[in-house]
Amino acid sequence: MNKRLCLSFLLFCAMIAAGRSATAGTYEWTSGWGMGVSEHLVDDGNGNELNVSCPDYAEDGYVSAYATIHGKSYSSEDEGFDVIVDGETYTNPFYTDCHVCGANFPAFWEVLRKANRLQISAEGSKVTLPTKNIAAVLKPLDSPENSCRSAW
Repeated sequence: MNKRLCLSFLLFCAMIAAGRSATAGTYEWTSGWGMGVSEHLVDDGNGNELNVSCPDYAEDGYVSAYATIHGKSYSSEDEGFDVIVDGETYTNPFYTDCHVCGANFPAFWEVLRKANRLQISAEGSKVTLPTKNIAAVLKPLDSPENSCRSAW
C-alpha cells in the first residue's frame, strides 16, 4: 500500500512539475512519457485538466488519474473524482484496486475513448474538457501501445 501511495505521489509531483507547462492550453488530448510512465493529458486552457497515468510495467503499478477542477487537485487514489461521458456519470473510474472497480474499468475505458462530451466533477464543481484526439491518444486496452491496466 505504501509503495502505491508513494508512486501516486511521485506521479502527481511529476505532473505538476513537468506536465502543466508542456500541455497548457492545448485543448486536445496529448500523450507523453517519462520515468517509466505513459501520461495521457487534456486541458481546457483554463487550468482544468485530466492526467491519466499508466506505468509501463505491471510491477510498477496500474492506471491512476489526476484532475484539476477550478484550481483544486484530485487523485483517483485518494479522494477521487467523477468522470461524465456523454451524460453518464462514472464514480472515480480510474480507481481499480477492488474487484468490482477493476471489472468495470475496461467498459469505462471503451466509452471514454468514444466520448463526444467529457466532463470531470468533484465536490459540486464540474468542468467540460475537450475530446479532440481522444481515441487516437487513448489506445484500446488490448493494444501493445497501451500500458494502462487495472489493479485487478
